[in-house]
Amino acid sequence: MPGQSNADILREAMARWNDCKAGDLTMWDEYTSEDMCLRSMGEGQHGINFSSARNGREQMHSYLAELTNAFEMEHWTLEETVSEGDRVVGLGTTAWTCKATGKRVETPIVLVCRFRGGRICELHEFYDSASVAASTC
Repeated sequence: MPGQSNADILREAMARWNDCKAGDLTMWDEYTSEDMCLRSMGEGQHGINFSSARNGREQMHSYLAELTNAFEMEHWTLEETVSEGDRVVGLGTTAWTCKATGKRVETPIVLVCRFRGGRICELHEFYDSASVAASTC
């Protein structure tokens, strides 16, 4: 990652995430700090328990495991990035299928990331949490 901009790093990470279809959860270790902070629009409510706040890489691994145990990824498409200083905003769409119900959900998604030393140390994700919750029913 030396020489890459923070936006380039986010684009690379999201492309890998899409390509592996959430099959390699440890790939995120290459892009995140040990003390990273993860926040999600769902905030652990309305049947999307995996979306509760997480602190540190170990808790991020729990988030990813809970997400991928509940849902199967169809795609995660990063369409645009906006960067200023240590912040990068990623705009895209993502689609998943709830394993328990077979219901598919596709939603716009926004990532707001802060970088430190070329790694994501804060990640806040914003998506249509009502549609995600409805897919679990």
